[in-house]
Parts: sequence; structure tokens; C-alpha cells
Amino acid sequence: LTYGLAGTGADGRPFYKAKGVDEYIYHDADCDGPGANNGGLWLLDSNRPNTTAKYDLDGDGRFNYHARCNSTVLQMVPTSAKWHMFCGAEAGWVFVNLTLKEASDNPSAGSTVISSAARGGIASVAALSLAIMQAL
Repeated sequence: LTYGLAGTGADGRPFYKAKGVDEYIYHDADCDGPGANNGGLWLLDSNRPNTTAKYDLDGDGRFNYHARCNSTVLQMVPTSAKWHMFCGAEAGWVFVNLTLKEASDNPSAGSTVISSAARGGIASVAALSLAIMQAL
């Protein structure tokens, strides 16, 4: 998937949308709503984040997403981090190391490739690419 900068949330953090499909990457300060704060997570989700909400940006009141990353990097998607990703009913939730790298196929667009290695090999979700604008 190729992601492009789609806007910023109420907290000023960027969010990204995949080209051609409803998939998003965004930071949510408390993804299950007010209460016990989880410290915030970067999420891969099929729900577009609400850009005026301060927490629970997908509005579902629960932890419901494709993958999450606890990170102290708050202003942009972490360039190298461990994500907890749902890889289907058989594999379940798996920790996957994702690393952002500049893509060589279109460097003028400022695109970045995310690669992953899980269980010593490449995961089925291995290649995501982000077109991240360096305007932050």
C-alpha cells in the first residue's frame, strides 16, 4: 500500500491515507475513549480518523484496529519500531518490526517504504510504503 499525507488531527499530528483503499495511519491519544489513558498509540486502521476529536479518533469506543505501535515519537510515524499487528485468525496478533526507508522508485515524491521482519522472515504484511511529506 502507498500512503500519502491526508491531513492533521486536532492535536496537530499528521495522518496518512492509503491510495485507492480505506486504510489509515494515525496517532490516537486514547483509542478506547475517555478513562484509563493508554499513553497513545500509532494505529493502522480502516476507519478514517475524526480530525476534531482529541481521543478515540475512529469513534468506536474500543481497541479496534489492524496494528498498533506504542512510541514516544509523537509528531510522525516512527521510522523504526515494533508494531503489534493482526495477521489473520490463524496467526493472530504478532509483533512485527517495521522500518521506514526512502523508496527508490520515486524519490521525488518523498515516499518511504516500510519493511517488516517477523519470526525471522518477511511477514505477509511486509511491504507498506508511505508518501510522507516533509512539511512538519
